[in-house]
Amino acid sequence: MTTAERTAPRPTPAGPVQPRLLFINGFHRSGTTVMTSAVTEAVRGVTTTVSVLARHIPTLDAFLETLSDGTVDRGADRLHITPQTAEEYGFLLHHRTGEHALYGHPDGLRLLREHVAELAAEAPHATVVLKNPWEVGHEAQLLADFPDARIIILRRRLADIERSVDKALLRASSSAYFRALDGESEHYHRVRRLLGSRWKRPLLLWVLRLVARRRAWRLAESVRELPLDRVAFLSYDELRADPQAGAAWAAHLLDPQALAEAFTKHAFAEQSAPAPSSMVQRALDRRLQRAWTQARAEQVQAGIVAPATGVAGTGDRLARTLSART
Repeated sequence: MTTAERTAPRPTPAGPVQPRLLFINGFHRSGTTVMTSAVTEAVRGVTTTVSVLARHIPTLDAFLETLSDGTVDRGADRLHITPQTAEEYGFLLHHRTGEHALYGHPDGLRLLREHVAELAAEAPHATVVLKNPWEVGHEAQLLADFPDARIIILRRRLADIERSVDKALLRASSSAYFRALDGESEHYHRVRRLLGSRWKRPLLLWVLRLVARRRAWRLAESVRELPLDRVAFLSYDELRADPQAGAAWAAHLLDPQALAEAFTKHAFAEQSAPAPSSMVQRALDRRLQRAWTQARAEQVQAGIVAPATGVAGTGDRLARTLSART
């Protein structure tokens, strides 16, 4: 896609045209669960829930029978599990193919289309909202394979993501919920063995950090080629600081006021102090921020969205980018 095609002026829309299929993309522990719950509520849509997955995963179905005995969290975080809790469709793919990623197995695309049809049949006029962190970086392929889809890409400070991943893995390794969700697979037991080893655990966590950093570097490059009217570039940190200003960048896909209210409702009230960041993490954050700022500036130029200035610094960066391009 050429720059001219991405930035060609478009009439300012009277309001968002609600998409039939909306993907929520972001790295693990970047806020995709909160965002999926918030978006689903904002558009009055349907999503992959724990109860939907339980139809296909017997161990999860059996687990749900025990929930009446008390509350259980996700293991990866403190979010309490209910049949309506939003979850990754990657667990369904993993149960069927052994791979969490859509493009990790030849049957992945067919299975996801069947899953979308299953959700759409339950609510024929509603938007289907889907999340699976394994798809970050494959946005162009998703848009090609699902022509009626739109994508919200969510970024977050890399240091906070990595800290959260470390904690989540340690908690999930002893979680009854994740054991049921993964179907008592060899994958689950292998990860648990690695995390239980004194010397293998730090090695595993370091490898995961390297993989995430490589993906972050590539993501900043790949978003420059995405069709601007089909993608919203959001920031978890901006949404936490100012939900209304942060949600404004998705105004071409859904009602930003509804999203801001739903995000505030679903996000944890308390916030952890920012994790200390290394020089590498800060460099990658700046790279992603530049990619987001440039894409947003091009969306403003094309009349797709109006500039949001409520988040500290966003308006100034956007203005500088627009000035440099004009």
